[in-house]
Amino acid sequence: MKWRDGFDFIHYLFISYKFGRKGENRIVIDEFLVTFVPIIDCMEKYLVIDRNTEYLRIPTHRLMYVSSEGNYSYVWMQDCSKQMVSLQLGQIEDRLADLMGDDCEFVRIGKSLIVNIDFVHQIDISKQKLVLSDCFRCKYELTASREALVKLKAYVMQK
Repeated sequence: MKWRDGFDFIHYLFISYKFGRKGENRIVIDEFLVTFVPIIDCMEKYLVIDRNTEYLRIPTHRLMYVSSEGNYSYVWMQDCSKQMVSLQLGQIEDRLADLMGDDCEFVRIGKSLIVNIDFVHQIDISKQKLVLSDCFRCKYELTASREALVKLKAYVMQK
């Protein structure tokens, strides 16, 4: 079984323990968290930006997209926050590819965007609109070229 991220794994563990047969595998939430959260934390991957006066550690499963602005990039997070970093988009793309390997959920869209395909909620090619959402509290509406959105749609459909 392939786990997309630590949350799928923790959900599986929680459900299997919470709803186990009577008398078996039943633990309280505190015991569950103490037992399994350290395991999940080891599974998480972080994009680390370490430059002269800058250190930023970003959990990749919370990174929704990265946009560029000249020699700088903005990292947009699942908690609806953004952080400016002094790296070009290509440098971030290389770091994400090295970090994620074959299971990379990040796709470059045109010259100015890298998106996490786990958050792709809507692709509207006719309106050149891409909506990224966690379906809970955070939603970003982006614009991209038709060609880029066609490629993104094909890529997401095959995943």
